[in-house]
Amino acid sequence: MPRALPILLLLCLLFAVNAAQAGFRPFSERDASAFCSADAGLDIDQIAGPGWQTRFQPLPDGKLARGYGHDTCWLRLQLRDLPPRPWLELIPSYLARLSLFQPLPDGGWRRQDIGSWRPMSAMELPLMAASFSLQPREQTVFVKIQSLALNAQPRLWSEPDLIAHHNERMLQLGLIYGYMLSMVLIALAAWLITRRAQHAKLFGYILAVACHRFATDGMARLLLFPEQPKIALLCNYVGLGAAVILGCAYFAHLLELKRDYPRTYRLYQLQAATGAATVLCALFWPFGLAYSIPLTLYAVIGINLLTLPVCWRLWRRNDSGDRLIALHLPTNLALNIPALLFHLGHIPYQSWIQEYGRLADLPPITLLYIGLFLRMRTLERERIEALHQASQAQADSLRQREAREEQTDLLAMITHEIRTPVAIIDAASSSLRLLEEDGPAPTVLAQRQARHERIQRALLRMQELMRLAEQHGRADVSDAGLHAQSLDLLELTRHSLEQLDADEQRRFRLQSDGTLMPLCGDAQLLSVLLQNLMENALKYAHPDTPIQIGVHRLAEHIVWQISDHGPGIAPGQEEAIFQRFTRLAETSNRPGLGLGLHLARRIAVQHGGELGLDPNWPHGASFILHLPKAAHDAHSLA
Repeated sequence: MPRALPILLLLCLLFAVNAAQAGFRPFSERDASAFCSADAGLDIDQIAGPGWQTRFQPLPDGKLARGYGHDTCWLRLQLRDLPPRPWLELIPSYLARLSLFQPLPDGGWRRQDIGSWRPMSAMELPLMAASFSLQPREQTVFVKIQSLALNAQPRLWSEPDLIAHHNERMLQLGLIYGYMLSMVLIALAAWLITRRAQHAKLFGYILAVACHRFATDGMARLLLFPEQPKIALLCNYVGLGAAVILGCAYFAHLLELKRDYPRTYRLYQLQAATGAATVLCALFWPFGLAYSIPLTLYAVIGINLLTLPVCWRLWRRNDSGDRLIALHLPTNLALNIPALLFHLGHIPYQSWIQEYGRLADLPPITLLYIGLFLRMRTLERERIEALHQASQAQADSLRQREAREEQTDLLAMITHEIRTPVAIIDAASSSLRLLEEDGPAPTVLAQRQARHERIQRALLRMQELMRLAEQHGRADVSDAGLHAQSLDLLELTRHSLEQLDADEQRRFRLQSDGTLMPLCGDAQLLSVLLQNLMENALKYAHPDTPIQIGVHRLAEHIVWQISDHGPGIAPGQEEAIFQRFTRLAETSNRPGLGLGLHLARRIAVQHGGELGLDPNWPHGASFILHLPKAAHDAHSLA
């Protein structure tokens, strides 16, 4: 969309160039003069009489520039070298009441009444501006102008040139208003989609500008209200006031004047008040328009000039969208100043003001739309980035909460598990005190030895629980936390077996070819892995059944496998047993925390290995551990 706007704007400009090169003939100071009076009752016989001719003053460049007022102006035009089928056109199109007086050959005057306050059916040709057919002879004619805006230019045309120029102007205006309609629809769509007040104000502002221009150019009277000219003229004045009100509201919001520039904001409120006065006068007191409209136009010029420092600060933000928005107000002011000064009567009417004045709103609106598009794209990018950061923060918060919950669950279960060994130690200590009171008989010594062993096992259990809690934390760190060193997995297995009771050691069958099984890893963590798998097999294997441990090489890996004769793992639970704090229903009567297998797999993954179940073992459960073999003793995990 932003790329298409400059192309459409260029087409409008090309049509304006063609329209500005129209084939009319202006009047010179020698042929055009004017007399203005507050007396609206003067008639043509008085004005054409010899005593009034000295009151007419030559028109500079044949153009009347009086601004707004309630005077009645008479134009005296000398018609010489008329073209074939001549026509007199008076522009602009919103001149209210015009009366042309042509002298008749036998005396008297032929009167023709026309103007923006008369219906199109009173027009000799359906044209936008007031046009009169002329007698093809040299003569002096008078034009009576009764209009709120006393700025006019009479022009001579031949009828074919006038019609051709009108058709070209209609084509140009069709392109211009099609462009403005697309701007209105874009703002409407943005408002309907976002439901934001800012887009509603923009929609109202662009619509009011389009309605005002549509009425000013005579298109409303020609196409919409051909028989209700007062409604078309009302659209002109109401559109002007509404454009000022909505423009002030929109730009005050866009530039954040109320928050950052309160003084400028109060000036915008004053400007909106002048626009409201114009609307009220148009609806209820048309006589007051001669005062409210100049006040509104002066406010537009002055307050927009005072807003330039705000635009400069917006430009210095160094954002492409903000810079285009900052260019809107000065561009709009620069392009509209000639038309505003013309309406105020400070400069005479110029044809280029009429043609290019129709385009004056298009470049600023185009800059505004492109700037808003770029700003919205920047804001959307910042919104997505903020959402991403918020999502990351939420994920981090969730992970921290889960970690705290896991830590709380672990501590609760460890506390529960410690109660049993503490009770054993307490009972054994009491028994020892009783035995020490008796004599040192052999039976007493044997009982004392048994109590010591129970205490020792309870202490080992407590140490194991504390070590498990410690390794639970270490297993959650990255590989950088591993204390890597050269190891022999077979030797590490034998050392882990030595930590068991004699009766437990006798149940294990270690199978290996006796060669070294070199790998690199953290000896303490790997010992926890092996011991957890051994204790798991002792816990769930049927009593007095052997437990097989096999250690052998397979390609670039060392395979460590432990198999028992027990109830095995139910189908569909092969992965569930490795989840944290998970215990199967059929093993809930066995002591444990549900952490051993989870930690074992975590440790295996940290060492670049895998831990899983052997689906081919038919007698119970068989766990297979694959660890990468070290290339040489100096090999490191990194």
